[in-house]
Amino acid sequence: MEIMLDHEFMRLEKKGKLAWLTFSRENQLNAMNTACINQLNRVAMALREDSDVRVVIIRGEGRAFSTGIDLKELAADRIEMDYHRRWEQALRRFETMEMLVMVGMHGYCLGGALQLALAADIRISTPDCQIGLPAIKESLIPGLATMRLPRYIGWGRAKKMILGGQNIDGREALRIGLVDYIVPQENFFTHLDKIAGDYLAACSLGTRMSKLVTNRAFDTDYETFLEYYFELQQRAQFSPDAEEAKHAYLEKRTPKWQ
Repeated sequence: MEIMLDHEFMRLEKKGKLAWLTFSRENQLNAMNTACINQLNRVAMALREDSDVRVVIIRGEGRAFSTGIDLKELAADRIEMDYHRRWEQALRRFETMEMLVMVGMHGYCLGGALQLALAADIRISTPDCQIGLPAIKESLIPGLATMRLPRYIGWGRAKKMILGGQNIDGREALRIGLVDYIVPQENFFTHLDKIAGDYLAACSLGTRMSKLVTNRAFDTDYETFLEYYFELQQRAQFSPDAEEAKHAYLEKRTPKWQ
């Protein structure tokens, strides 16, 4: 495994086409201070520049994925508006990069951590992970979870979570469509790698273009969406991966994507 970036509170590693972003501020339950936000942006930019990576796993060391914004820094008036701008910038980079982004949620996935998970493509949780948006308890708005969460679970459920500030567990999150997989706490990282491997095996250029076009499903009118689809379909259909798919079909074997 190659270490791409090793920051104070997180590290980025990769092996082949799979990359791992691991939060390592475990003594603070991976709470996000201003330094974390800056490091997260640097990691996101590094990933976008890496043409080899196809799937990214975001995970947290210790007892939690992350508890979101660092409340000690917030209480000490060390959180400026630039924190929120930089945070949303990082999330948008993960959301719009071509590679598939997966988030592993265990222990706690609160506030900004859930915001990050919502900006990812696939969410994997333990059954008892505490998931929520407690921003209102600090008289804050829970970022662009206010936009993303209703798209996953509907307006009513989203308002209940956002305005009530109460947590749900992983089982309930799976039931309402907030997470995609439930796996045991034991050997959690191994379970993440297994699921990532399944997606990696299917991660052709067509897969990555499908992510990009699906991202616009709620944002554009039909004609604009149609033209964007045609643009990406042309890129997918005349790619080396599409040629490999044809050969694999004729030779009755599994394709090997670039």
